[in-house]
Amino acid sequence: MDKKYVSCFFIQDKEGVWMDYYIMVGREKVIVSEIVYKTWCRGERKERYFREGDVRNGVFSYDALDTEDFNGCDLFSDPEQLSTEGMAEKNLMLEQLKKVLTNLEEDEKDLIFALYVQEESLRQVSRRKNVPLSTLQYRHKKILKN
Repeated sequence: MDKKYVSCFFIQDKEGVWMDYYIMVGREKVIVSEIVYKTWCRGERKERYFREGDVRNGVFSYDALDTEDFNGCDLFSDPEQLSTEGMAEKNLMLEQLKKVLTNLEEDEKDLIFALYVQEESLRQVSRRKNVPLSTLQYRHKKILKN
């Protein structure tokens, strides 16, 4: 429902006896029962009350910035922040990583730490530890397979 075109009213005949209750939905009058009419008007009045309070208190809605092409809330979001699902996935992956790392031997942990935390290449680790490059490559593949 487009709230711009919603209003409540009733029509009374000349004697004041007979009443029809109408609400506007879009640009069309819809006849409703007295209960529906009063409930509708109560809700409309409640919305107006909150809007008036927002104006009085200087409350600003991000929805006021919405256009057809743009959502106003996007102005204040951090595009680099992970979504809730992304954060949950990251936490699950970190838990798995912790479990796997506890099962590694000390030299395997050192190799993984050097490659992924210190961002050294296999060649740099090979020179620093005086271990053949092919041996480190084999160990690295073996660790990743497990």
